[in-house]
Amino acid sequence: MSDAAVPTPQPVTGRIFITGGTGFVGSNLREALGERPVRLLVRKKTEVVSLGGGTVEVVEGDVTRPETLRGAMDGCEAAIHLVAIIAETGGATFDGVIRAGTVNAVTEAKRAGVRRFLSMSAMGTRNDPNFGYFEAKWQAEQAVMDAGIPWTIFRPSVIFGPGDEFITTLAQLVKLAPVIPVVGSGKSKFQPVSVREVARAFVRALDDPTTAGHIYELGGGKVYEYEQMLDVIAAKLGKKKPKVHVPIGLMRPVVALSAPLPKAIRPPVTSEQLKMLAIDNCSDTSATAHLIGRPPMRMEDGIDYIR
Repeated sequence: MSDAAVPTPQPVTGRIFITGGTGFVGSNLREALGERPVRLLVRKKTEVVSLGGGTVEVVEGDVTRPETLRGAMDGCEAAIHLVAIIAETGGATFDGVIRAGTVNAVTEAKRAGVRRFLSMSAMGTRNDPNFGYFEAKWQAEQAVMDAGIPWTIFRPSVIFGPGDEFITTLAQLVKLAPVIPVVGSGKSKFQPVSVREVARAFVRALDDPTTAGHIYELGGGKVYEYEQMLDVIAAKLGKKKPKVHVPIGLMRPVVALSAPLPKAIRPPVTSEQLKMLAIDNCSDTSATAHLIGRPPMRMEDGIDYIR
């Protein structure tokens, strides 16, 4: 679609449709939106009865089943798409949930006349089949940009905050393991960003039409090597333990064989995350400070929730 066919973006004042609105980022986004009218897409309304009422509507649907989305966005001015998975389990694949799910959401948004589309991607996204998660995110981005709706895409680094998975899982490892395993060299760089600041960036994009047409990388206030992140977590927990480096090659079969086990006794990374640990996940062009109007938080200043 040509640029001429894309409507001019305006500040969003009407109802906002959210996929993934009951998840980790989505819950914080709902809080950041305050009393703005929202409509949440959920798989089963009976599981989120407490969320309905007031300015919050709840509709049933699944982004992987396009027929369930028909009409779900009618009357909504903007859509925020958050649904994704970090591990493929059962029939849920990166392509099916991330790429196709985004295509389905964008298609319905276009049909419903949604005038603004915000999407969650990930720092490190690339067109590379060696990284299934990142490639699916890249293909999802293309679908968003090609839809003919004023769009904004966010690529956050590791997101931390109460209810996160990655930092909390590492904290459990530091607490319970007799030694702290460091996968690989421990030198890969990360720029953890607060979930509340990610939510604020989304709200800013709703309010500021100049954010349309941009991909924003979101990083926190400090860059850490992976091993340094473990040190920060250990210090916050008051734990002093030796560390042992484990080659990624040795971890691959362990992660693969442990996949069917209960989450509590699996390694702290998935097979896909294991591949991601070999590359940096930080940005020289992080837009967090610009979007939230102040320097972003450092990880050590925002993980008092780990116990």
